[in-house]
Amino acid sequence: MDINISPSTNNSQEDSQNLPWLKEMPYVKLYQELVDTGTELLLNRLKAYRREVYKLIEEVKDRLKIYEAVYDKNGPASSRIVGVDAGRNGTEYKFAYIPLYGAIAVLVENWEIIDEPLCVTGPPDVWASELDPDKRESLLHMALEYHVASRAVEKWKPDYLLLDGGIVLNPKLYPDFQASPQYEGDFYFTVITVLELLNTCRKLHVPVLGFVKRTHMNFYSSFTKNSQIRDSMLMNFILKNGEYSEPFRVENVVTESYRAIAESLRYDRSLPAIYSSYIKTGSAPFRVEVPMFCLNKLRELMSVIYTMAGFDGIPYPIHEADRLSRITRPTSNIHSLVLYSKALELVENGEMELKDLDLLLLEYGEDWTLNRNLEDFRGGNV
Repeated sequence: MDINISPSTNNSQEDSQNLPWLKEMPYVKLYQELVDTGTELLLNRLKAYRREVYKLIEEVKDRLKIYEAVYDKNGPASSRIVGVDAGRNGTEYKFAYIPLYGAIAVLVENWEIIDEPLCVTGPPDVWASELDPDKRESLLHMALEYHVASRAVEKWKPDYLLLDGGIVLNPKLYPDFQASPQYEGDFYFTVITVLELLNTCRKLHVPVLGFVKRTHMNFYSSFTKNSQIRDSMLMNFILKNGEYSEPFRVENVVTESYRAIAESLRYDRSLPAIYSSYIKTGSAPFRVEVPMFCLNKLRELMSVIYTMAGFDGIPYPIHEADRLSRITRPTSNIHSLVLYSKALELVENGEMELKDLDLLLLEYGEDWTLNRNLEDFRGGNV
């Protein structure tokens, strides 16, 4: 790859005009270090990682119990199943972060949505001093998902409930020493919400499963000298399509919080006991979570997951809930435009000064995709 770029700054503007791709890629030396040299070094690391994976496979495969999920279109998969997901895509303005999140539940029977989806949006808010607004928004959008799931179970009395995401919150969402009082309150509220969901499901005898698409858990390698191998990669070499692993109990700082708060609310101590397993429904395995009171229904739940999985391995009810709840960047941009236009009306009415509109300037680096995606967003009929 021979690219000659003059170090002179006098012709930089002319170079940019003659070579427009310069605006789209890093400096050539940096590019070579990253792409050429960097990938060679990564391949060496990859070969070492591969050896560790196969070594761990030999250590665990004889101790790991594997089961086969039942593929049956006329079985549990044909019953009434609720899928739930939440989406988020807030915006960082110059003056504050404005969260944007919502959750949707769909009722599916025989691979068809049979009722109007339940929809809940997060309350409008302004976070001017939140240290990690993305983390707080992630936490609250999970609380909203648990809430709408409870409503769906009470309204529809389904045979099964499938959540997009874990029943146990990601440990990264646990409040650290820098967490604001507001964040700590939101975490407590979210735990109460998931406990209420579990209690509702147990009371109404609705088996619930959390479907975790992205997981970094390393339960199996944590018992060995090398704890850097993710379970999902290990299971990819062990499980065949339609197989799932024996469940294990999830124990971390979040489950400890679940137990403590459940005890303070006088829930049964077994209510927040959550177990996890891996199932391969496509090219890679996914991690699932079920409460202890649903372990006797695990075979049915795995049949639902395996039978209803699409080409990407995602079961249909979760796929539909994800599709309907997704808040894209163009949608977030439209939210910003509507907010700005309504603020402009306040200026016209004398309730705000024109300079006050600077409050709604986007923070540097915020992505604005509406212009280039408008045609796709409007179906191409522009």
